Amino acid sequence: MNSIKVKLMLICAAVVLIVMIISGTVMLWNTREMEIARTEDQLRSMADIINDDVVQQFDRDSFHLANATWSVLGQEDEYRVQGMIISEAGIVIAPVALRGLRFNNQAVLAAIAGQEHVAVGRPGSDIVGTGRQEWINFAMPVTRDGETFIIHTRTTTQFLNESLANTALILVVMVLVSIVLTLVLWFFLANMITVPIVNLTRHTKAIASGDFSSKISAKSNDEIGQLTHNFNDMAQGLHDSLMSITSEKNKSIAILQNTSHGVLAYDAAGNLTHANNASTELLSGLDLQHYNLQAILEFLGFEPQDIYSLQPEEMREVIYQDKEHFIQAFVTSYASQSAKVDGYIIVLQDVSNQMNLDNMRKEFVANVSHELRTPLTSILTYAETLMDGAMEDPETAKSFLKVIDEEAQRMKYLVSDLLELSRIDSNQAALEVDVVDLVALLRLAVRQCQVLANHKQQTIALDTLTVPCFIEANASRINQVISNILSNAVKYSPENTTIHVTMETTEKYYRIFIKDQGMGIPPESMPRIFERFYRVDKARARAMGGTGLGLAIVKEIMEEHGGTVHATSQLGEGTTMVLRFNKYSE
Repeated sequence: MNSIKVKLMLICAAVVLIVMIISGTVMLWNTREMEIARTEDQLRSMADIINDDVVQQFDRDSFHLANATWSVLGQEDEYRVQGMIISEAGIVIAPVALRGLRFNNQAVLAAIAGQEHVAVGRPGSDIVGTGRQEWINFAMPVTRDGETFIIHTRTTTQFLNESLANTALILVVMVLVSIVLTLVLWFFLANMITVPIVNLTRHTKAIASGDFSSKISAKSNDEIGQLTHNFNDMAQGLHDSLMSITSEKNKSIAILQNTSHGVLAYDAAGNLTHANNASTELLSGLDLQHYNLQAILEFLGFEPQDIYSLQPEEMREVIYQDKEHFIQAFVTSYASQSAKVDGYIIVLQDVSNQMNLDNMRKEFVANVSHELRTPLTSILTYAETLMDGAMEDPETAKSFLKVIDEEAQRMKYLVSDLLELSRIDSNQAALEVDVVDLVALLRLAVRQCQVLANHKQQTIALDTLTVPCFIEANASRINQVISNILSNAVKYSPENTTIHVTMETTEKYYRIFIKDQGMGIPPESMPRIFERFYRVDKARARAMGGTGLGLAIVKEIMEEHGGTVHATSQLGEGTTMVLRFNKYSE
């Protein structure tokens, strides 16, 4: 019963059955009425014959002698019309076969009352002493010589019943045939309607499961065919829309997952709905799944009640700092067309580099100011002393001028180093490179620094390769790098020590190792030794005349040549600086 085809067929069969039943009933009733009317005419005709041939021709006592009339009526044949003459008392006078019987049916009673009448009697209701049959009775009053007689004609309804039964049988057969024909016709008609609907249903389920591969074939141009065409167009449009939405969704997910900014999305109830990879990395110490909106807002430093009152176009931001990162957090709300807030978006940006650069800039400015202020203060102090009368004492004046010269030289070196760093940072001039022998450059730098080492009775032990080692570089810059590191080794190594310089080669690189005998570098200072103005021991470095820019310049020049520099050190055992150069290949 869940099939629309079965329902249609049953509905049509029911309609046909109801129509046929109503039509058959009306037809049977009309047939019965027509037969009764025809029988009434027949009975009246027979009554007229009895009146003319018997009542008007014979005496009362001789009515039964009209054998010809009674034999024509066939009173003994129940299928033919029976006639009789009845007295006003309701007693049959003639024929002989019915004499003495009493009739009290409605027709007789009406005739006794002076009116002719037709009545269909019920079985046994109008005959006394005879079998139970249903009769159609006709009675009419007649007079002869002032005496009233009742002529009563009747016939059984068996012929009527048989006729109606035959008609009913024919109607039943017609109903059955009509129902069968209707079911057959409606089976094919229902197929024409339901098969496309079944196909639509099947394809709808396939589309709901994500299968857009097949189309429905339209076999007609009627409404169902148009519906099929429209469904195919709708399915294709839906597929295109879904593909577009899926593509946009995948693109958005890819952007969110691969962006360097962390993104957290919360619904209106404060539940986390999305967290990209960057957010889990920036907040690696948190289990974001167990932090609702209020908890994460409080953790980052927002005021939750202020955030809950945000309009969609408004935004709040804070900077959260942990041990390793500075995180700038932005939060805003988003809403649907109804202007009701649907959730909140938190964007996290790692600004550690910017903050560190800003701090380095501030520290750089402070260091430059300090490095310039110290010699300037000494120069001004000694100059004022000379102007106040120290010029009169030649020895004092000479020593003061020597200090002024040393401080001026220190400022010169500082400005020179700053200009060098500025040149490297701004790429003001293209680096002029050539193919040079790294072994020759190393030997030259060792000879230049040996003079400084001799002042402290130090020895520079050189263990280099015996064959030329060619690199593509600017010779003066590389000489500046090696000389800077060697001079630092001489400065920070005690007197009467040896500075070891060795060299090795690999498949792609040359490495130079310069090991001093200084006090070493603490582990916490190792990551910062190449920062500008950074000193492990500031007081000792200034006492030795350092500007704090030498290693920063070395690092910039090495990177400019595609090489690297790093250090290994242990406290009390000295420091080894390692320079790595790319081999030159023709």
